Amino acid sequence: MRISQNQKEILKTIGILGIIAASFVAPNIIQILKPLIKKQPKKRYKPSIKKLIENDIIYLSGERIQLTEKGKQLLAKIEIDDISSIKKDEIWDGNWHLVCYDIPEHKRKERDYLRFKLFEFGFKKIQNSLWTFPYNCKQEIAVISQTLGISPYVAYLTTDHLPTQENLIKYFDLETHVI
Repeated sequence: MRISQNQKEILKTIGILGIIAASFVAPNIIQILKPLIKKQPKKRYKPSIKKLIENDIIYLSGERIQLTEKGKQLLAKIEIDDISSIKKDEIWDGNWHLVCYDIPEHKRKERDYLRFKLFEFGFKKIQNSLWTFPYNCKQEIAVISQTLGISPYVAYLTTDHLPTQENLIKYFDLETHVI
């Protein structure tokens, strides 16, 4: 499902607020969300909210605005997609940052998505479930694995030496970045 920027903002806002319990009912939803989303005319958000309800992503019930299970999964994906890249320091500190995982088969989609993100960030695969990167990315990996619900199966390690280090230095073009 394609989702607009307005819908992303609405989902993030509802995700931040969790369940909104008040006397604000559906007609007032724009006023609830307004302080937290971009300043745009009220009428621009009404179609977005309507579409989110129709697609069973958010649920309005009297005093509550909630994300459905489908909405929670979509929000998790949006949060991960917001981590578009990992900051690369100007000078490499000589440490290798490793991500290894042993994710069970029943979480195959999550495992495949983690693998895709590692590749997208520029990690180099050393073995099937072992990837390396020359810059610190512990927080990004923690957010991704926790959001996907796979953090117990993912390990983040740091080392100052790898057996194929010379090839990796060339691969990451680090010759000029070494301290």
